[in-house]
Parts: sequence; C-alpha cells; structure tokens
Amino acid sequence: MAGIRKLSPVSASRSHSSLKFDIFIRSLALAEAGSVIFAAVVSKYLYIDLFLAQDQAVWLYLLPAPLLAVTLYLFMKQAGLYEAGALTEPAVAYGKLWGALTMSLLVLLGTLYVFKSAEGYSRGWFLTWFALSAVMLVAVRVAAKKRLRRMVGAGRLIRRVAIFGTLDFIAKMKEDIESSDPSIVVDGLYLAKPAVIASSEVSFEGGLAELKTALAEKTYDSVFIGLPAQDTARIQAAVSGLASYSTELLLCTELDPYPVVVHGSRNFGQLRTNVVNLVPLSENHGFIKASLDYVVAAVGLICLAPLFLLVALAIKLDSPGPVFFRQRRYGQNNQVFRIFKFRTMAVTEDGKHVKQAERNDPRVTRVGRFLRRSSIDELPQLLNVLTGDMSIVGPRPHALAHDQIFEEKLDLFSRRRRVRPGLTGWAQVHGFRGETKTTEDIRSRMQHDLYYIDNWSIWLDMEIITRTVFVLFRGAY
Repeated sequence: MAGIRKLSPVSASRSHSSLKFDIFIRSLALAEAGSVIFAAVVSKYLYIDLFLAQDQAVWLYLLPAPLLAVTLYLFMKQAGLYEAGALTEPAVAYGKLWGALTMSLLVLLGTLYVFKSAEGYSRGWFLTWFALSAVMLVAVRVAAKKRLRRMVGAGRLIRRVAIFGTLDFIAKMKEDIESSDPSIVVDGLYLAKPAVIASSEVSFEGGLAELKTALAEKTYDSVFIGLPAQDTARIQAAVSGLASYSTELLLCTELDPYPVVVHGSRNFGQLRTNVVNLVPLSENHGFIKASLDYVVAAVGLICLAPLFLLVALAIKLDSPGPVFFRQRRYGQNNQVFRIFKFRTMAVTEDGKHVKQAERNDPRVTRVGRFLRRSSIDELPQLLNVLTGDMSIVGPRPHALAHDQIFEEKLDLFSRRRRVRPGLTGWAQVHGFRGETKTTEDIRSRMQHDLYYIDNWSIWLDMEIITRTVFVLFRGAY
C-alpha cells in the first residue's frame, strides 16, 4: 500500500476541549426562550405602563411567557431550526422563525381562552409582545450565527464524524470531508475487513464491531460508509449493522466526481433514479414572488419618476447619445431579452465581443461614473420587472458574450438561468459585483446565485432587498 498518505484521527485532547453542536444548540434554545420572556416584560412596560399609563403587577405578564417559550421551542424544533445545518446556513430562515412564533402565539391564545384567562390581557400588549419577540428572535439568531462562525474558525465547535470503509475510500473521503466544512472533524477511522496494510501507515480505531461500540456510546454525530459500488455484500452488511443506531449514516460508493449534480433520489417501484435538476422553489411559489416583484417595481417607478427625469436630462447634457442603454441578456430558460439601463458610457456595445467595465475605464462618461458608483444606472430595470423579463431579486444577468465565456469555464453556470434574473441578488449583497477578472470571481458569484435558487423564500428576498439598501453606493466602476 505504498503511496497512501498517513492518516490519524484528531487527538483526544482537542475532541474533549471542543464544544459539541448539541450543547451550542441547547444554549441557543435557552437564549431564544429567554428573549421572548424578556420581550413580554418590556412590552408590558412599553404598552401598559407608558402607553396606557396603568399600574399592574409584572408577574401577571410573566405567567404566559414560559408557555409561549416552550411551544415556540417545539415548533422551531419541528421546523428544523435547531439542526446543525440550519445554523451553518448563511441566511436566517425568517419565514420558519416567524411562522413558529405565530403558531406558538395562537396556541397560547387558545390555551388562555380555554381557561377563561384571555380577558385579563390587553390585545395591544399581545401585539406588542409578538412584534418585539419577532425582532429579538432574529437578533438572537443572527448573533448566534456570528458566534458559531467564530467558534468554528477557532476550532472550539465541531461535529465529530467517523469513516468506515476501504483504505482508498478512507484516504480520499477524509480529505474531502474536512475541506468541505470547517466544523466537521473526522475523529475515527474504521477499516472494512479484509485488508492488508502496514500498521505504521494508518491509525485505525478498529473495524465494524468497534464502530458499533462507539455508536452505542453516541461518540459520533455522523458516520460515512465508503465502499465500492460493486461490493454489494459489504455495503449491505455495513448498512444493516449500523442502521439500528440513531447516528446519521451517509453512503459513498464512487470516488470519482459525479458528471452531474445529484439532488437526492426517488424510487419508482424497484427503479431508483437520481434527481439531477429540481424545479426552483420560486417557481413553486410563483404568485407570491411575482406579487412582490410587481408591487415593488410599480411603487418604485412612481416614486423615482422625478429622479429619472433629472438623470435623463444630465445624460443628454453630458454626452451625445441615447438616455437608455439596451443590451441583450439571457433571461429565464435561456430566453433572450433586452435589459434597460441608463447609459453610462460613450459606447453601447452589444455584439460578440463586449469588454467589461474596468476601474478608471475611459469609456465611462462623467455623469456615468456617478451613476455607476451610486447604482442609479440599474434603476430602469424596474421596467424589465414589469414586463416579466426580470425579478427584483435573482442572479444578475450578463452580456450574452460574457455568459457564453463563463459557461465554458464552469459547467454549473447555466443553472443560474433556471429563474428570472434580478436587479439585485445574494451574490451582490455579499460583495460579488462589478468586473470578474478571474475564474474564481465567477465561481464565487455563481455559488452564491445557486445557493439563492436552492434556498429561496420570500423572506430571503426581503432580506436581500433590505441589505441592498446598505450596499447601493458600492456600485460598479
């Protein structure tokens, strides 16, 4: 077995000194419960004491708070908000968070009604408590995510996993697993017998029997099984032997990269199929997303009409040429449309070769430089939203020539076109905008766009719109 890299599990001292995810999650649950109880007291002070100018005992308003906290925990647990994956996701699940709070409040109101206690509380206080709790829950969740990132970066928060399989699978899987997520530590290596290796090359915890003993003691959060697809007997034995434990099992039967992205599987009778493309979530909720788009676009055009007139006048006075710049872009399902922008350059390129704007680009006019830095040049795309070619939030469209270049470099790039392009997007609010000089620039933008498509919710759209306000003046060159 020459050439196999020496592998060794994480030292025991590091494992014991690191905080496990379940402890962090329990702390978060207590903090969120405390926030809604605290919100009840603050709401009593704001509404009862200050607004109504009434003197009532605080304990009366503390009584229903623990019930709300308990039901909130149960609903949030059911919604998956206390799973490790939900905490490591970059976006806050506003919809699930506030949905759980709404259901909890309804349960509380129903309970108080059954016991004929609801009449003793002001509806204004309930509404104030609900609004303040919604804000505080988001604040606690955002703070927890930031702390989680810091703890993971410092190695103080880990998810312990084990790998069971053949030597070649273990070597490749350990490297890929740990590089994919800094919070994951491969803390145990278990060899599938039979195998002949020099004991000095690799440090193992044992085989399948030893792994079962470790799982009985809840040593690992997940177990990866790595065996070649043709070795059906050992795969069956491993899965059957470990399936009776509560630990998550993940099976890997192929070390080479898959030719396509797989989004789970579906069974049709005896036939098993891999899902290689999903209908975007926004398409399944098209009415909600379209309603937001049309309302924001219509209101925006009405409110910004005076600004549009001033910008049009400035462009005409500054340089010869049209006020609007129209260029062909790829829309949803590869449909080509013409995007509206205020003209910011002395040229209006739209051919096979379109040069990207650069810092201190001589083609940019004096007025155009201000429009690009303030992102005002993008505002006419509200017209594209009203015509249905674009959305308020979505992957930013590129010139056709650029799209074709990017698609040649990155196989997944075309997946961005499964949804309507947007004025702003998840990539833009994370700073990925302007010129793309390297393949990594394109890859980072693409990865953020694909994350948005796969994790869309109306609340994520609202978050992006809000965050866009704070990056408006970080425009392009």
